This record gives sequence, structure tokens and C-alpha cells, in this order.
Amino acid sequence: MKSTYKFLIGGIIIFGAIAAISLQSLQEATVFFYTPQEILADPNEFEEKTIRIGALVQNGSVDWDAKNLMLAFNITEDSRSYIPVAYQGVKPDMFREGQGVVVEGQMQGDVFHADQLLVKHSEEYSIDPEMHKSKKDYYKTMSQE
Repeated sequence: MKSTYKFLIGGIIIFGAIAAISLQSLQEATVFFYTPQEILADPNEFEEKTIRIGALVQNGSVDWDAKNLMLAFNITEDSRSYIPVAYQGVKPDMFREGQGVVVEGQMQGDVFHADQLLVKHSEEYSIDPEMHKSKKDYYKTMSQE
């Protein structure tokens, strides 16, 4: 009987340790989503924390340096207040002013330094009528090559 209790207590301790480690790693991996208004209300609260912000790219604010792969723009939700964003990396093809974006990174001073840039797009897909070709035209272009 005593050995059964030892195995039971040992199993509970091992299960508890695994659960504690799992919860701790889950909390560290969690990235919260905020709006620009929540960030601007108290920017110091978000200093050096990895967060996500969903907003619109402010019109007239995009500065793209293709040589150094540096993208700077402002995000806003009300067109009056904004957060400057700095992103280093390839600019997504669908990125443009007035477009919805989600940026993930950290506030450093007054600038949000983004590690990830996700572009929102509509769920509607349509083909440009000029790009639409019949099968015959398609095969004709294939045979010419």
C-alpha cells in the first residue's frame, strides 16, 4: 500500500511541475492586441512590451526606402491622433495608405518599432476584366512561345 501512495504523490508532483512550466511559457508567448487610442492614453505602460496594434495607415504618411528596406508610416483610427511606426523589411505588396494593418512589435519612446507587418484585405476576390482571357487566347499565347 505504501508504494502505491509514493507513486501517486510522485505523479501529482510531476503533473504539477509540467502544468506550471506550460502555463509560464504560455504567458510569455501571449501577445495582446490594442487600438491606437489605448496606446496613446498611456504610452509608457507599453514601453518595451511586445504588443499588436490594429489600425489604418494614415494618408500621406508613408515613407519607403527601398534601398535600405525601411518603411515608416503612421497608424491611426480617427485620423486625428496617430502613432509613428518604423518597420525594417520587405514592404507587403498590398500595403498602401488608408489600408488596414496589424503591426506587432514594441513601443520605444514615441515610435512603435514593428517586427511584423500584416496587411488586412477584403474578403472579396474579383478578376480584372482586362486580365480575363478566353481559353483560345490563352492557348494561342502558349503556342507562340
